[in-house]
Amino acid sequence: MASYPPPYPPPPVGPPFNYDPRQQRRFEKDQRRAQKNAYQAQRDLYRQQTRAMRRGSILGPLMIVGVGVVLLLIRSGHISFEHFAAEYGQWWPALLVIAGVILVLEWTFDQSRQRDGVPYVRRGVGGGVIFLLILLALAGGMMHQISRGHEWIDSMHMGPDNFAEFFGEKHDREQQVDETFTAGTSLNVVNPHGDVTIVGHSEDGQIHVTVNKQIYSNSDSAADEKAQQLSPRIDRSGNVLSVTMPSLDGTTADLSIQMPDSGQATVTANHGDVHVSGMKAPVNVSATYGDVEFNEVSGPVMARMEHSGSSFTAHNITGDLSLKGHAENLMITDVSGQTTLEGDFYGDTHLEHLHGPVSFKTSRTQWTLAGLEGAVDMSSESELTASSVVGPSVLSTRSRNIAVDGIAGDLSVTNSNGTVDVSNASPLGNITIQNKNGAVDVTLPAHGGFSIQADDHDGDIDNDFDMPSRDGDDNHTLTGTVGDGHAKIILRTNHADLGIHKADMKPTAPPAPPAPPAPPAPHVKPAPHAPSAKTVEF
Repeated sequence: MASYPPPYPPPPVGPPFNYDPRQQRRFEKDQRRAQKNAYQAQRDLYRQQTRAMRRGSILGPLMIVGVGVVLLLIRSGHISFEHFAAEYGQWWPALLVIAGVILVLEWTFDQSRQRDGVPYVRRGVGGGVIFLLILLALAGGMMHQISRGHEWIDSMHMGPDNFAEFFGEKHDREQQVDETFTAGTSLNVVNPHGDVTIVGHSEDGQIHVTVNKQIYSNSDSAADEKAQQLSPRIDRSGNVLSVTMPSLDGTTADLSIQMPDSGQATVTANHGDVHVSGMKAPVNVSATYGDVEFNEVSGPVMARMEHSGSSFTAHNITGDLSLKGHAENLMITDVSGQTTLEGDFYGDTHLEHLHGPVSFKTSRTQWTLAGLEGAVDMSSESELTASSVVGPSVLSTRSRNIAVDGIAGDLSVTNSNGTVDVSNASPLGNITIQNKNGAVDVTLPAHGGFSIQADDHDGDIDNDFDMPSRDGDDNHTLTGTVGDGHAKIILRTNHADLGIHKADMKPTAPPAPPAPPAPPAPHVKPAPHAPSAKTVEF
């Protein structure tokens, strides 16, 4: 460069001293990785801080407790599953409303505790709670659709009894069967599809079986073939005569049987109603799907029913009466023996003139009484009314409005979430009423003899006998004696009023004797038959 005059030009551009391109790229990669790690660490720290300030909602635990309590009540028999399913299917959207109200209340509570400079605390609803809400909503929708489906099927008169109609047109056939029935013989009837009617009007030592057949088929020839197959099988084993109908698809057979009234009868009907009248011997009926009716039976009556939509009716029963299982409506009048009702009955119950001891046991109500000279009506909802009850009577139930007009003897009532109204007829017996969350009103004879103790928490006591009461903050107590004080009256309730009234009452009139049974319908004695069975079909 000495040949160039000053100033000298700059040296040529080249890489810096000890420059290594690969090492430079590695440095840049390490720097980007360090920046990424710093960003991830900052993000994780922010998430941890956010999660630390987030609180879980109380909605999930409340839902689990609620579901557990309902299942426990159903399991223990305090709640009928059928009734709960119907109500839940109708009102399940209220569950979403309650869940939303709980979340709004939590948000309001958090807002009221918010302070300046403090990060906002959020409440979270986990995926398990959302899944449980969806599951409960689906269950409610299914129960509602099932309930609507049952109503639609009922409106269309569809059920297990008429599924045979889908096999074709209806063809009617009738068959008559007569069989010797000696004294001491009992009858056993089995009919899988069809009604059974038994009348104790036969006076010729025979049973007369009329079979009304309904065959659903697309041709007359097929209907005739099935009619031949649909014939009763009659077997005799010792002192038991059995009449058994076969089970054929697309067919039903209604049996009408006349037999001597002194023979015992056992009936098993799977899909059909059972009617028994005019018998003077024990009768046992088992009905899976169908109504049961007894009328003018002098011997013991036993029935078992399995369908919650069936009805049970009994009139003028001289012996004991026993019903177990499931049914809807009960109508029982004029029973001379003991009456035992045990199971679940989902409709209305009417009891009248039960002259023997009565035992009524369901998952909701347990009631025993010495007799019933008046009537009892129990609705499927909450009403229970009774008149002319013979004690001792012990009633334990819940969520009912109880009204007893006329009680002779001792009475004990345990109830909750309903009212109790009792008017007592002379002679006055011991009365114990324990009610929760419901008013109590008792009317006693003005000139009777009794001692009374009444306790009311968070309510007022109304007293017509001018007895002094002790009043506390929320507790009110009344004690006193009228006359000789031989009867003990104990009344307790809370969160409602308690009334003690007096009235002039007459002694309970003696019960009227039961009406004599109606005379049997005239029966034309058939022509004599040979000892062997004879079958006539037309």
